[in-house]
Amino acid sequence: MIKLKNIKKSFVLGEEKVKALDDVSLEIEKGDFIAIIGPSGSGKSTLMNILGLLDVPDSGEYLFDEKEVSNLSDNDLAEIRNKKIGFVFQNFNLLPKMNAIENIQVPLLYRGMTDKESKDRALEVLKKVGLKGREQHLPSQLSGGQQQRVAIARAIAGNPEIILADEPTGALDSKTSEEVMEQLKELNEKGQTIILITHDINVAKKAKKIIEILDGKLK
Repeated sequence: MIKLKNIKKSFVLGEEKVKALDDVSLEIEKGDFIAIIGPSGSGKSTLMNILGLLDVPDSGEYLFDEKEVSNLSDNDLAEIRNKKIGFVFQNFNLLPKMNAIENIQVPLLYRGMTDKESKDRALEVLKKVGLKGREQHLPSQLSGGQQQRVAIARAIAGNPEIILADEPTGALDSKTSEEVMEQLKELNEKGQTIILITHDINVAKKAKKIIEILDGKLK
């Protein structure tokens, strides 16, 4: 599904060149549940951005479904992000003036679904993540854990090949974090591929495989 080979990425900070990723190679298969763990500055956010096609490496190969990413146009990359990758972020990234249903509908409407189709799908995934009865609530009317469940529902609504979760429990208390991780675990048990980025070893332990990154290198 995903194959990274000798990926390198550097940034210039002042007069210094910092290696964010240093010769990273990684393979992710369908149905994997992988946690990439590392402290702040380890390169995990850069790796997430490259995996999610939000950034490009300086060198190396990235194959997504056997296609070399560097050969794809911006439109092709945007289409893959929209159709094949579901993103879950630390701060939920919900639209504050839209209710739970509408937040899930937005990316589905961009994909060409009708209003009825997208609404039906939103109701279906909200039920799947345990939010039946909260469909009309605005983000401000939901707890942090409920907001993250809406974000997970939004991520899976388009049936993506991969869920890329960046610190999905970072803004949550320990009990709610446990609930959100159980939700991701259940999705994986049903066949969903999940890549989890975290600094928390207790969160990482919920995954099937833990990969540590430090100073831009996988350990």
